Amino acid sequence: MKRTLLATLGAVLLLAIAGQCARATEVGYSRKFGLGVVVGDPTGLSAKLWVGQTNALDFGLGLWSGVNGDCYTDNNGNRICNTWGSHNGTLNVDYLWQSNIIRGAAQLDWHVGAGGRMIWWGGCSNNCVAFAARAPIGPDLMFSNPNFLEIFFELAPSFWLVPDVNFGIEGGLGIRFYF
Repeated sequence: MKRTLLATLGAVLLLAIAGQCARATEVGYSRKFGLGVVVGDPTGLSAKLWVGQTNALDFGLGLWSGVNGDCYTDNNGNRICNTWGSHNGTLNVDYLWQSNIIRGAAQLDWHVGAGGRMIWWGGCSNNCVAFAARAPIGPDLMFSNPNFLEIFFELAPSFWLVPDVNFGIEGGLGIRFYF
């Protein structure tokens, strides 16, 4: 009886320790929503909402961007192209598939996704909005301490569809804090 009780307690303890090792970070497990910043193209706010064990929605609100060659016509009739930060904002939404590479004191994942991006310019009279399809890919690093932090990098090839057809590569380095 004593041995059975000790063996059961030992097994429970080992399972508890194994469960802690498997989830060194709370990002994507018990903490599903992250908010942070990203620097690159675009530069601004970043959010991520986990919708499954390996799937997430990624949101970006860019306040500064290089626009990847898209042009617009300002109120004075001037055609403005490739000007860093010459617009009012950008919004991107991507669906991500994420997979683990390394799990230990830190967890390294990689993600790939598909989504879209919209840019809008103020002070323009023609072609004031641009739309692109994008495919982000990159690594994500989460930690056991602090267990609410994610650092990420991504490159996103973008196929611009409106107002003209164009191709660009966006990218950024960011950090998110999970709640």
